[in-house]
Amino acid sequence: MIQEKLQEILARALKIKKEEVALEHPADKSHGDFTTVIALKHAKEKNENPRKLAMEIVNKIGESDSLESIEVAGPGFINFKLSKKALIDIIKSALDEGEKFGGSTALKGQKIMVEFAHPNTHKAFHIGHLRNISLGESLVRLLESQGAKIFRANYQGDIGLHVAKCLWGYMQENPKSEPETPQDKAEFLGKVYAIGGKAFEKDAKAKEEIYVLNKKIYEHSSDIAPLWEKTRKWSLEYFDYIYKRLGSKFDRLFFESEVCELGKKLVLENIKKKIFEESQGAVIFPGEKYGLHNRVFITGEGNPTYEAKEMGLAKLEQEAFEFSKNIHVVANEQESYFKVVFKAMDMLYPGLLARQKHLSYGMVTLTTGKMSSRTGDVITAEFLIKEARDKVAEIVASSGLSDAEKEEITEKVAIGGIKFTMLFSGAKNDIAFDLEKAVRLEGDSGPYIQYAYARICSILEKVKTDSEVNFESFNEDDWNLARCVAKFHHSIGKSAEEYSPHHLAHYLLELAGEFSKWYGKNTVKDAQNGLRSARIELLKAVKQTIGNGLYLLGMGVVERM
Repeated sequence: MIQEKLQEILARALKIKKEEVALEHPADKSHGDFTTVIALKHAKEKNENPRKLAMEIVNKIGESDSLESIEVAGPGFINFKLSKKALIDIIKSALDEGEKFGGSTALKGQKIMVEFAHPNTHKAFHIGHLRNISLGESLVRLLESQGAKIFRANYQGDIGLHVAKCLWGYMQENPKSEPETPQDKAEFLGKVYAIGGKAFEKDAKAKEEIYVLNKKIYEHSSDIAPLWEKTRKWSLEYFDYIYKRLGSKFDRLFFESEVCELGKKLVLENIKKKIFEESQGAVIFPGEKYGLHNRVFITGEGNPTYEAKEMGLAKLEQEAFEFSKNIHVVANEQESYFKVVFKAMDMLYPGLLARQKHLSYGMVTLTTGKMSSRTGDVITAEFLIKEARDKVAEIVASSGLSDAEKEEITEKVAIGGIKFTMLFSGAKNDIAFDLEKAVRLEGDSGPYIQYAYARICSILEKVKTDSEVNFESFNEDDWNLARCVAKFHHSIGKSAEEYSPHHLAHYLLELAGEFSKWYGKNTVKDAQNGLRSARIELLKAVKQTIGNGLYLLGMGVVERM
């Protein structure tokens, strides 16, 4: 991999570890393919002239067949331009490595649990869950591509007041016949949850009844347990259905019901060790002692809170997978919550804090208030996917494709468009979701990239190779497209390192744009003297790169559009 090669060259010149060498792509393409500020960094540490140090580094590097030029710019930036030989090697690597192209062993030996999705049973799978699962699924694939061993975890709330509201609403509706499909079951649960939720807010009698119902659920009372179990199963059936549509799966489902008593037991056992304290009839974790804030772990009524349940979850997760890092993909509104529970976990399990990571992400809003669903005020995943599918179906309606092809394309492009929008911004940023923009075939959208892939497939279907491959016949557009392919490894590595797939999403847009620009000025079919075969090789490399990149974002490819 050319990036590692450059890091090794610079590391030798400075007598440091290659991991200490950071490379970026210059904003201005005329400055080369890679740049580093390593001279600026080391000059500051050693109180030396950074430009002078940069020149010394360049002199130590000497000539390399991977580099066309090395230049020192500004106060001490070192810019590298790859040689044509290096670019040809990258094209060949894409073809030789296939689906593994872009991967590395940077995280080899690391065992990482990624805990994501987190839908509560008895409630709608909504637009926020779509962002969570899009982010978590892409992160899993990115980390795997870097050599890490991954454990997919999913912690779901299947007890609590939300369940009581749903079951109360169910009993008010008292349906004569039950819904049949997973979608119908999910829609029905969303409907009765909305009924229970509104009654809880407006009707004192209903509120009291829901509290009583909640107590019975926790106690697993025989008069409510069968309904809880049946409706819980409905939710899980729907979740399985939506996970498959979104291309996700899990190694272990953890539930609030299985960690409830365990968490309470762990908290009570550790009062004597002064990890937890009794306060006004409740049990708290004294976070103020550690520069945080105090939180209740067991209420005055003796019920464990979410925080206490996290203690039980921490035990089960460690037993399920011996992780070196546990990444919790949870919205940023829970940042202060995790600071406290991570500290409490660390008191129970010394050293655990260093292995925990809260990957917070921003909220999702809509750019238009016109969209609404039938389950209260919540925009469900099912509703949004259907709206996206309807938009895509309009685009492919007159394509001349078979009904089966139209169905496949509609599903992949609709879900791909939604996922790309969820991943295009940095994880911590809020998103204003624009459905029109998400599914269009041009601009900053997932379908634009999928369309570029389909166009390449179409070109490659119609041409055959010459007897020879002559890369030397490439023009500047060809080389620029190859240079863009060369950035692929870096975009993946950066996305994995920062736990944010937006770097890869932006790169794929750049590559699709570079291909579009190339396609507007060049031909494959009419190229002669080995240039046709060379361009076929180049386009195969671009196709492989886009395909691999879309997979890492959790998106599907389509060969016709």
